[in-house]
Amino acid sequence: MTLVADQEQDARTPLVSAIIIFLNGEKYLGEAIDSILAQTMTDWELILVDDGSGAAATKIAKDYARAHPGRIRYAEHPGHENRGMSASRNAGLRLARGKYVGFLDADDIWLPEHLAIYTRILEETPEIGLVFGRTLLWWSWTPGGKKDGVMEPELPLWRILEPPMVVQRMLDTSGRSVPAICAIVARLDAVRASGGFEDSFRTLYEDQVFFNRMFLNHRAMAIDAVLDLYRQHPESACYSEGAEIGDARARPRFLAWLKAYFDERGVTDPALRAALERRLWRAEHPRMERLRRFPERLAYRVFNALPRPVRWRLSKPFYAMMALGQKKPQPMDAAARALRKRFMDGFENEHASGALLGAAAARRFNRIG
Repeated sequence: MTLVADQEQDARTPLVSAIIIFLNGEKYLGEAIDSILAQTMTDWELILVDDGSGAAATKIAKDYARAHPGRIRYAEHPGHENRGMSASRNAGLRLARGKYVGFLDADDIWLPEHLAIYTRILEETPEIGLVFGRTLLWWSWTPGGKKDGVMEPELPLWRILEPPMVVQRMLDTSGRSVPAICAIVARLDAVRASGGFEDSFRTLYEDQVFFNRMFLNHRAMAIDAVLDLYRQHPESACYSEGAEIGDARARPRFLAWLKAYFDERGVTDPALRAALERRLWRAEHPRMERLRRFPERLAYRVFNALPRPVRWRLSKPFYAMMALGQKKPQPMDAAARALRKRFMDGFENEHASGALLGAAAARRFNRIG
């Protein structure tokens, strides 16, 4: 890993190291960096890891680093190589100096209270290794985009989650309980102790490798705040890898890695092993899995073919129907509500509740820019 020669490194130790990896993405990179500059909690450093970008994105990153010496650092792989998402995040982790670390992809946005809320929880809850929340699936950033949605953790909220409960939930929900990578802040020493990312996973499932390592070894907390915008567009890594088709091809490799990791760590929990075997069976019998999911796929196809006004009127009952049989987060008890009040009071954040509207997200982001 090399750094540009004209950079200075601030002598102070920041509370948080923010890491943005990028491969081109010059249309969005400046907005992502600006969203970190707009954080209400200002004790941070930003590491920009260039994964072999073209001249335009590289220039944007270097310009920000030169404009904010010691605060923003530009880094690249030797020879300006492209080594993939995991290797690039690991490179950022090696350079990080903060007590905590957060990851933001170059096309996503942190809302201004992101670091303030997450670091306050970590500071006052030393027994947890990471905290994460809901995230906005941000379609409305472009005119005529789909209606925004919210990724739900499908986990108990405002409670300390003991290992390996989150890993089992991720397996049982086929990954629906996996947080967005932009929606977490973690202790840097916990991330390093868990092994960080796996370099061989260049794109898809690189986040699930990281989360399984973290959730198997560290306590966590899920909260109901929405503090980031996960931009949906056809140039993203997921779409460029073929979306569902690419996911189906990558899944068996990830599950094989997870089984080997369980063996390596000596995981013997019967429920966890059984959950992994169910996921492995589905991956090994794709035709049966497609048959099992055919009614669901057909329902979504019919719904999406309806005129927009009809979809708008039917969206609430339709999604409620499709959620039948899924595990819902347990309602917050008095202790969880008290914890939420303790950490969320004082933050004027219209995204703090789960009832997030795309218009509200747009208004909030417009205040950043």
